[in-house]
Amino acid sequence: MTLSKPKPSSSTLTLRDMQQAFQSAVLHLQETPPDFVVDTAQASSAERFKVYTEAYRLRLIEALSADYPALKDWLGDEGFDTMGRAYIDASPSDQFSIRWFGRHLPRFLAESPLYAGQPGLKELAIFEWALSEAFDAPESTLTDYKQLAAIDPAHWPSLKLRFHPSLRRSDLNYNAPQVWQASNQQEPLPAFTTNPESQAWIIWRHELKLLFRSLSAQEAFSLDAFMQGQCFAEICTGLCEWLDEEQVVMNAAGFLQAWLRDGWIADVEVNY
Repeated sequence: MTLSKPKPSSSTLTLRDMQQAFQSAVLHLQETPPDFVVDTAQASSAERFKVYTEAYRLRLIEALSADYPALKDWLGDEGFDTMGRAYIDASPSDQFSIRWFGRHLPRFLAESPLYAGQPGLKELAIFEWALSEAFDAPESTLTDYKQLAAIDPAHWPSLKLRFHPSLRRSDLNYNAPQVWQASNQQEPLPAFTTNPESQAWIIWRHELKLLFRSLSAQEAFSLDAFMQGQCFAEICTGLCEWLDEEQVVMNAAGFLQAWLRDGWIADVEVNY
């Protein structure tokens, strides 16, 4: 870009000053170009500056489309572009890494007058962001059956669990996972429908694969309680809300067996 001769008001600007001012103007999507951007015979300073701000917007929208492919599929290219530009204006990028730019999109969709009347979109965004977080989560060692079986039965009441970093929990009122799955398989998208009651979902990464499934109320309670630091005895007490006392331990142990199989449990802790 051609730079003008410094105007009297900016005669002290160094090249570094100009670079920083230009960067700030682009990142904050400033409407008017900095004073040192000049007109040419081919285009005005505003037109030339817009090339850079527009390229920046397009890069941000591209990042959103990578994180929210099903949402883009639902809205269509034009609709997604419109939504992306509105989101950029409402929530400018504030992180060094573009990876985190889309983290506020579910809240934006819930609060924006343009989209708040379509709550299924917000839940689809919640689900897709959880998928991306699970994919990017750090790796961890996993507990196996032998490690759990080696625990003395007398110490089981104090058992606590540490889970794989990729686990993400969501409670959804709409069929967002089914919409995402149809998009992922390039099938016609179903309409958003509400569940009879809020449905618990878990998303995780296992052996480089992203997986997800729904949870029963009992399993969701048990998982949430363990995640909150409660012990096996406390989980069993809580399960009495749904199960007869003689069924509680068997069901809780069944959950642990399934979680081990699916690669959720990173470590166990007991009080000796």
